[in-house]
Amino acid sequence: MKKNLLLLSLFCFNLLSAQNIFREYFNTYTTGAQLSGQGTWTNNSANAGGLGNCTGAICSNAQVLSTAISYGQYGSSPKSIQIAPDKDGCGTAFTASNATNLYLGMVINISNAISASPTDFFRVMSGSNTNVAFRITLQSFGGGFYVGISKANGNVFYFSQAISYNTNHLLIIKYTRAAGTTDDAVRLYVNPTMSLGEPATPDMATTTGTDAIGAIDRMSFRQNASIGLPTGRAGLISVSGSWTGLIFPTLADDSFEKSNFIVSTGALANGILTINSDKILENATLSIYDIQGRKIETKRISLQENANDVTVNPIENPGVYIVEITNGSQLRFTQKIIVK
Repeated sequence: MKKNLLLLSLFCFNLLSAQNIFREYFNTYTTGAQLSGQGTWTNNSANAGGLGNCTGAICSNAQVLSTAISYGQYGSSPKSIQIAPDKDGCGTAFTASNATNLYLGMVINISNAISASPTDFFRVMSGSNTNVAFRITLQSFGGGFYVGISKANGNVFYFSQAISYNTNHLLIIKYTRAAGTTDDAVRLYVNPTMSLGEPATPDMATTTGTDAIGAIDRMSFRQNASIGLPTGRAGLISVSGSWTGLIFPTLADDSFEKSNFIVSTGALANGILTINSDKILENATLSIYDIQGRKIETKRISLQENANDVTVNPIENPGVYIVEITNGSQLRFTQKIIVK
């Protein structure tokens, strides 16, 4: 059967793992300006992730900040975004996932949280802006705050250890699908050591609440309320099908970003992948992954300027695939394609 192939958008930065679905540094955005309208972020409730205007008196979107944010072994960026109550809810879509496991990571730095009746400040949704898969809620306690997770509209379950204000903290949430209708699990990891891999035991977990309906495909900073929300900043948001796929590459190593590689797939059914390059690249590695991160092709290649025909195995099954080119310096270029 003849396959029609459509090129999708390029990743803005190198991928450490082909299992990464979404990665946001915020580093190319204009500081002092609203997040909505930059990149794919929006407060338009008609678009994926957008939650519309706030209900308070100061209806403006969260700003991009020139304040750096980082967490060891996870990532670093020179910019972050504002977390505050009484702002427009702002979100974005990402590549839809029906995988058994979906991981989301972010770094937060909180200056204040609410002790009574806190509400979620961040949510991940499936298929619509109102169909929530899981939420993150912060609650003040003593000189610090608790981190809580909830599935859909289920109860919030808090990690029992309070963490400090005005400090960078890494949060990782894992959503695991199960066979039933109310048994999907949401797990929380607070400040894990990334080099040790996924901990055997999460800091908090819950199956309470309705399972996600369909593919998980959008996220939102839900700040369109005047009470119950924390104040601070966030950054380095990553979504992946694996723990290690969350990790950010070093921005300084991102030289492929300025290179022009165009992968053409018109002859892929016959086992030919055409790569247009603006540079000569010797002894590179070409890999092709499916959307679950399984490697289905890898080979050494050399590229000349202009068009290069590379022989690969024909792709037999329809779906989303990722073409990756790396060289010996561990620089990466990736392009997603879809086979119908």
